[in-house]
This record gives sequence, structure tokens and C-alpha cells, in this order.
Amino acid sequence: MKFFLAEGNLGGGDVTREQVDVVIQKLKDKGWNVEYGAGKNKAEDISEFGREQSLLDKFSDDFMACLDELGF
Repeated sequence: MKFFLAEGNLGGGDVTREQVDVVIQKLKDKGWNVEYGAGKNKAEDISEFGREQSLLDKFSDDFMACLDELGF
């Protein structure tokens, strides 16, 4: 799946693009297909169809772990 993150996903007002980029890189290092932006998260491979919620749950776990690790 392709995921998108922007400042609002990290808590809003005082979050910088550079901080978002750090989170994105950490998620990429974990194997996620994630880019900067406000697009809609979407399945890209036929094997992902029907598993979107499961993949979103796993992504959310890794995303929250990154935020904890980085102190957000």
C-alpha cells in the first residue's frame, strides 16, 4: 500500500516538514511505501486488495512506534 503523511498527521501546528521527512524515512526503513503529502492511502498491488485494513493497522503500529521513538 502507498501511504501519505504530512504535518497534520504528526500533531499539527508546530510540526515542520523536516520532522515529517524524518518519520517518513524511518517508515521507509521499515519497508513501508510512504510519501509526503495529503493523498489517500491506497492499495497498489493486487495482493493488497481485501487486506487494506490489516495493512493499515500494521502501518499505524509502526507509525506510532516511530512517533514514540522520536519523542512526538
